[in-house]
Amino acid sequence: MGSAVPPPTKGGRSQWGSAMAAAVKDREVLQRLSFLFQAAHWVFPHSPALARFYCSIQRGTARRLVLRLAPSVKRAVCRRCCSLLLPGAGGCLRLRGRGQPRTVLRCRSCGRHRRYLCAEPRPLEQATPPGGPQE
Repeated sequence: MGSAVPPPTKGGRSQWGSAMAAAVKDREVLQRLSFLFQAAHWVFPHSPALARFYCSIQRGTARRLVLRLAPSVKRAVCRRCCSLLLPGAGGCLRLRGRGQPRTVLRCRSCGRHRRYLCAEPRPLEQATPPGGPQE
């Protein structure tokens, strides 16, 4: 069996060395942020205040270390009070359609609204066979 390590190139470095080093740079911090978010979800039904505390710790750590949070994580946490915006529990989800359709999330703790545009369906191209139209 051969090893999974690529052969060294010029300078004694492997060809994946720089890409892997960049991807793993803040692994421990990202794992901690993920753990805090999962803990907030798990604790939320029992203690919303503790879930809010976990989310504020997560947000403060990401800001301090200048790391970007995933868009799905940012959309699940209120910017004003750091509470989880789970539809039905911590937030109210509504669909509005004046102009472009959008989703409105309202935090039940502080009342802040967040609006997201709904993705418009892409038009389907006419399905023509590869040989051209046949009659």
